[in-house]
Amino acid sequence: MSHNEDYRRDRYVSRQYAYNRDGSGSHWYDSTRGRYGSDGYNDRSRSDSYGYGYHRDYDVSSQYGGGASRYSDSPGEHDQGHSGYDRGYGDYGEGYNDRFGSHGGYASWGNQGGHGKGRDRERHDRSYGGDRGGGHGRDDRGYGRQRDYGSNDRPGEEDRGYDGGHRNRDGRGERGRRGGRGGSGSQEGPGAGFISGSGYELIGNPISDPRVEEEWSGRAGAHEVRSDDPDLQREVQICHRPGVASGGRTIPVNVNYFKVSVDKAPKEIFKYHVTVERSRDVAAASRYGTTGAQQITEDPGGEAANAAPRHEPRPERPLPRALIGTVINATLLQYKESFEGVRVVHDAMASLYAPVKLSWTLKEFVDVDPDNTDAARDYRQQMASSHSENTKACVNNFRTYLVKMKMVEVISLATLNNYYSDASVNVMPVVQALNVVARHLATQRFVTVGSELYNMKDKKLRLLSGGKEIYGGYHQALHVADHKVVMNINQTIGVFYSPGPLMDLVMAALRVRNVNDIKNLSEKQLKGLARALRKIDVFPTHRSDRRRPICGVSVMGADITMMNYKGEVKSVANYFSDRYQKTLQYPSLPMVNVGSKRPGKETWLPIEVCTVAPGQHFSSSGNVDQPEVIRLASQPPRARQADILNHVHQAGFENDPYLEAFGLNVEQRFQTVEARVMDGPYVQYENVSVHRSDGQWSLNNKKLVCGMSIRNWGVVVLGETRKSEVNKFKDKLCEAGDERGMPFKNKHPVVILQRDNRDMEVDELMELCLRELLEKNEEGSPQLILVILPETNSVHYGEVKRMSDTVLGIASQCVVAEKLRKANAAFCANVCLKINMRLGGKNAVLKGPLPLISAAPTIVIGVDVERSSYGMDDQPAIAAVVASMDAYSAQYAARVAAQNPRKSIEKLPKMLKELFLVYCKNTERRPEHVLYYRDGVSDGEMQSVLQTEMRALCTAFKMISGDYKPLVTFIVANKRHHVRAFPVNSRDGDSKGNVKPGTVIDSVVMDPHLFSFYLWGHSTLQGTSRPCHYTVLYDDNSLAAEDVQLLTYHLGYTFARSTHSVSVITPVYYANEAAAHARHFLEERMAGTDTTVSGGGRFKFANVHKEVLNRMFFI
Repeated sequence: MSHNEDYRRDRYVSRQYAYNRDGSGSHWYDSTRGRYGSDGYNDRSRSDSYGYGYHRDYDVSSQYGGGASRYSDSPGEHDQGHSGYDRGYGDYGEGYNDRFGSHGGYASWGNQGGHGKGRDRERHDRSYGGDRGGGHGRDDRGYGRQRDYGSNDRPGEEDRGYDGGHRNRDGRGERGRRGGRGGSGSQEGPGAGFISGSGYELIGNPISDPRVEEEWSGRAGAHEVRSDDPDLQREVQICHRPGVASGGRTIPVNVNYFKVSVDKAPKEIFKYHVTVERSRDVAAASRYGTTGAQQITEDPGGEAANAAPRHEPRPERPLPRALIGTVINATLLQYKESFEGVRVVHDAMASLYAPVKLSWTLKEFVDVDPDNTDAARDYRQQMASSHSENTKACVNNFRTYLVKMKMVEVISLATLNNYYSDASVNVMPVVQALNVVARHLATQRFVTVGSELYNMKDKKLRLLSGGKEIYGGYHQALHVADHKVVMNINQTIGVFYSPGPLMDLVMAALRVRNVNDIKNLSEKQLKGLARALRKIDVFPTHRSDRRRPICGVSVMGADITMMNYKGEVKSVANYFSDRYQKTLQYPSLPMVNVGSKRPGKETWLPIEVCTVAPGQHFSSSGNVDQPEVIRLASQPPRARQADILNHVHQAGFENDPYLEAFGLNVEQRFQTVEARVMDGPYVQYENVSVHRSDGQWSLNNKKLVCGMSIRNWGVVVLGETRKSEVNKFKDKLCEAGDERGMPFKNKHPVVILQRDNRDMEVDELMELCLRELLEKNEEGSPQLILVILPETNSVHYGEVKRMSDTVLGIASQCVVAEKLRKANAAFCANVCLKINMRLGGKNAVLKGPLPLISAAPTIVIGVDVERSSYGMDDQPAIAAVVASMDAYSAQYAARVAAQNPRKSIEKLPKMLKELFLVYCKNTERRPEHVLYYRDGVSDGEMQSVLQTEMRALCTAFKMISGDYKPLVTFIVANKRHHVRAFPVNSRDGDSKGNVKPGTVIDSVVMDPHLFSFYLWGHSTLQGTSRPCHYTVLYDDNSLAAEDVQLLTYHLGYTFARSTHSVSVITPVYYANEAAAHARHFLEERMAGTDTTVSGGGRFKFANVHKEVLNRMFFI
């Protein structure tokens, strides 16, 4: 028997779904007293009614305890075998036998064409009879299916990766018990045993057309899609705002936007394109030396005119942005008279703006010297006199630059007023120009990091380990709002490299405490070091020189790296000794290349003679004290509000000569906006529903909607954790699972200790555990490996996940040893939330109707592309697509892929097609609506991403069926912004002074045409809460603004591993998690090594194992 067959051999269990078509023997619920009886009930509400443990009346009376209702929530029914709050449509007739039903739950008299599948089908390995003890009577896939997500193709068989029977519980309503009361600001109601008013009764019937069923089963294969299909060529435009949302409670809030008056601005702004080049006579010499740089004598009309040059064109490295800005500033100073007394501004790249037209339209400025000081000139002459004759002749080794400026555009300020009434007007040139004007003075004084500004003369906030430090700064950017221009200002912090010895950074990157521990570095370590040091500017300490960026790390040390100096071959170490009288302390260490990447053109410097240049931002999130950074960034709202105002005052906008020259005036008070506050949803557990005004609740006395039984599991202990400690935690975990409705049927797992198997690696320990689990036939198939990690951020975490999710095909759960020792009931309960979802269970769902989702089968999709961190540009990007797999958008499946980081999602059509088919397999319905949430799209990318990914969606539809055209709503979610809001009245905020969850802003400071809004989805634990910015780019469903906002907010309550709402909508959060998780599946292949390691490498991406592919392995 194969591994997979053995893995699944006892997962096909009989399910006992018991109910009686005429209602006899079923239970009833007294809605006023929270108790159950046994008089039975019927669902007569409508012809397509859906029993399944809840009932919602439409213009009828509920006879069974709920009272009369019109489109009302009616808790008058209970389904003893209620299927876990997943919908059953019409007659839930899967395999029922009319002779049974003594332990049934409901009947649906009205629907004769409902989900009546599989009556008395013995051939399907399913039994839906009256064994109340043997079947858990729940469908946690939705739409009346109980299946694994496609891990087994045998029809009609349960394939869940766990033994689903033997629940030993009748129904899920906790008969005889009332739902408890919540704490302050909360309400609790009936549980999943008698859900009412969910609105899912509106969903249509399962697929009945054989042709359609063939297509959606995947058996028909993918349809061919022609690239010239007219539907794929259609140009998609960004949709416009349908209006501002209304209804609900409104509160005034101060938003960190400041109005910018343009009343005195000139009618026109003149834009000049700037190019900066190395001076012609040094462009070659700077890289190739002075020999061979002579020019060809022109011979007009002769052979030389058409002849090839005597030397090949010599490509130049792009100039650093910081240098370009310095050169432009030097140009303005050195050729001051050419600018005719006009105050001009520039963006330190390629654009210069003037408030009036200069007398020239094209001009060249030669020999611009960024170091035009007396000291620089003296040093230049000194260095020239100490070198060879050729070098003396090339004094321009101290580079000068050629700057060209050309007027390219006249920008009319009337464009602003035109845009307010006409969305087709391109307002971006005006905004870009005004942004450069508003930032120009600050960029001359501060270090710029994107839109952020840092004054390095201020006292640093904190010195971090590993040669880094934190400074405070601020973000500044202009935006067009509703009939006004506004400036967004926010407090920021930045991590910078500390000026000092490069050796400190090297030791931090290699995770050593002493220089003497740096020896015998592996190729992997060298590549990691090259990534860590890439593009860091350093100064040499053995001689005076300008700062140079590191572009590589050597394999060999200075003691064995040979060079030719004045005709003599010697080691680099000997060269330093002879030339600079400097004996290297660590000659065997690798060196850094501060020259060219071209072989033979490197400039190698020993690490010990390099010092890190000041003012360099640290871009990566790795290898830094993240808790300390988060603590410093997490300002309370009142403190942040005060700091923002302080930055506005210190910026000195009122005395800014550039603002004055361009006629701009910045108000120094917040913009006040009327925000709308939405109510949160009811979160439904098995036995109780919860409603909290602060978006947070506890798991006390709550049972999971669909808790999985755990029978066959193991524990792998890495490090030195004792078995006694493991046993204590295991007992607590089992107790927590039992209390939450996720019973550990086996309290004695297999335990593998690394301390007993010290010669085995992590992958071998996990394989050993799986083998022992497979031998325990009586316990069923292996379900879970719990891994105890020795420390936080353990290097073993990625290996554990790679093994479990791509090699072994079994769920894994990691727990850090320190937390294991301190684990309490709440911690164990949270661990159970993760385990349950990874095993295919369901923790909670939303009670009550949702826009669109409640009206028809709707698939909710989240998409993200995670690109590698700074310094690891050779790594692939990870694309992740997640999609809901049930009617409640409570369970998701993911597809992940590695790809070129500079391209759009290459496999998106295939990934989407697979997820659509899985959704249909689990729900027996084709999605009629698609909610597509996309993360990580900037304002400038929105149109191109919309066009590309709508084409991918259309391709996926056609790959399934030529006539499949669901309605799509495409929404971009963006957390990378600087908008904050502060309640004007303290009573409108939470205990920390933040706005409350459910607060939304969609007016005053918003773009007048974009269908966008800021939504505060959660209550932050520390600091000032940050909203998510949502922009609807496309909407076939014609949703109203309030419907989009409500749907987006409520779906933030479905994040399965939390007991609080989350800041960004759940599918986007899941896509972020899936992409980050899948990065562990990358395996670097070590290539051959020459003389340098520059961070390059080839990566292999491991595919997700089919046994976990359609489960939430990423959560």
